[in-house]
Amino acid sequence: MSGGRVAPNGRPGIVDGMAAAIAAPVSAPFGTGWWRPNAIHPAAHAVRIEFRLAIRDRARYLSHLEMVDLLLAALRRAGYQVALSHGMRPRPVISLALARGVGVASEDEHCTVELVGDSHDLDDLVVRLAATCPRGVVPLEACLAGPKTAVTGATYRIVFDAPGETLAQAVAAYRAASELLIPRRSPKQHRDVDVRRYAPEPQLDGDAVIVQIAIYDDGSAKPSEVVRALASCAPDELAVAGITRLAVHTAPKPVRMGTTETT
Repeated sequence: MSGGRVAPNGRPGIVDGMAAAIAAPVSAPFGTGWWRPNAIHPAAHAVRIEFRLAIRDRARYLSHLEMVDLLLAALRRAGYQVALSHGMRPRPVISLALARGVGVASEDEHCTVELVGDSHDLDDLVVRLAATCPRGVVPLEACLAGPKTAVTGATYRIVFDAPGETLAQAVAAYRAASELLIPRRSPKQHRDVDVRRYAPEPQLDGDAVIVQIAIYDDGSAKPSEVVRALASCAPDELAVAGITRLAVHTAPKPVRMGTTETT
């Protein structure tokens, strides 16, 4: 009987077939169980690129994961191939620096991606990506990614539909408070967040408030929680007209050397 070695159950060819399947190089595209041979991994001539983009108009209603899928599709339509990670289920090497809340616009989204190839024209990348991104997603600039950084905070502009005097009183009361506890409820966690600790100095800017929200090791506050804190300090109702992220703040990641840390 032909067909290779015989397995313990007496069926020929099974052992050889399993060995060939295990030895074969395989990979799976993002989010699927579909196997694709000869995938290109980061080590095989990939360039790490960081680009900035703006999220405007109706695109602000896209979630974080939807934005990642959108950018992968736009890069593919523009003719670029995204490198895959290593492991049993390789995924495209792409990341957004800071998750953006649904409904929040942004003028400073940071995306890092590894593109297959020895080099890429960065100006051409911005032009080609702008042609394949949908309305509201605007690539601004691209550069070669440097050392990895950690996000330390973000600055937001919150526009209110309220009288200027009411907004001024709310900001003054907010800054005078020693703490402002806002309840945060989720299926996994119920706790109170001291918004004043993470966003201590909101600034009045016409019909808007400019606020910088810090990110610490133990967490941060959401822009919506800052809105609720301001509303709790206002003498009258505060209605929000829109929230825009103006900037994402980063710092070099500390490098561990033995038992000490350096930056």
